[in-house]
Order: sequence, then C-alpha cells, then structure tokens
Amino acid sequence: MNIFFAELYSAYLSFWQNLTNFKGETTKKDWWYVQLANLIITIITFPFFVAITGFNIYGIICILPQIAIDLRRLNNFGKDWKWIFINLVPFLGWFLWFIWLGFGKEGRGKTNFI
Repeated sequence: MNIFFAELYSAYLSFWQNLTNFKGETTKKDWWYVQLANLIITIITFPFFVAITGFNIYGIICILPQIAIDLRRLNNFGKDWKWIFINLVPFLGWFLWFIWLGFGKEGRGKTNFI
C-alpha cells in the first residue's frame, strides 16, 4: 500500500511540476493516478469552495496542468495536439478521449483505438 501512495504522490507532484510541458510524454499509470488524486481533492474541497465562492476554484486552477498532461498522453501514442478538440463533441468525444488517454497504447506508436 505504501508503494501505491508513493506512486500517487510522485505522479501528482509531476503533474504540477510539468504544468507547462506540452510536448513530453506521460504514462497511462501516471495519468490515472493524477485523475484519482484530482477526484479525491475535488470531492474534499468542492463543498468548501462552492459555499464560499459559488464555484470550484480547484477545478479552475487545474485547467492548464490538465491540458498539459492530456497533450503529453496524446503524444504517447502519436495523436496530434488538435485531437484535444474532440472534447467539444458531447458524449462520443468524451468517450473517445477517455479511451485514448486511459487505455491507449504506450510509446510513440499509433493507438489501437481509432
């Protein structure tokens, strides 16, 4: 269990340290750890921030590093940065995005999913 928390912490720290690195790569494991950490933090902080400001400040703060980690994940399997706009397509685009980033192939090859 300590290895899990060490890897989670390392991935989350890397998430913030690479907040402007749009051209590197990120492993599936690190991407999943960051999503888990952000979910936990959002669940904890959401009621507090919404009560005080009316919206989730943490979510806004995470926009740039989340875009960076997503683009690095796209780089892992050879997709161009323009594919980030697939998120603008409701449901189908979100589903493809989740499949690509969460389950896409590691390395610089093309993904097996579309």
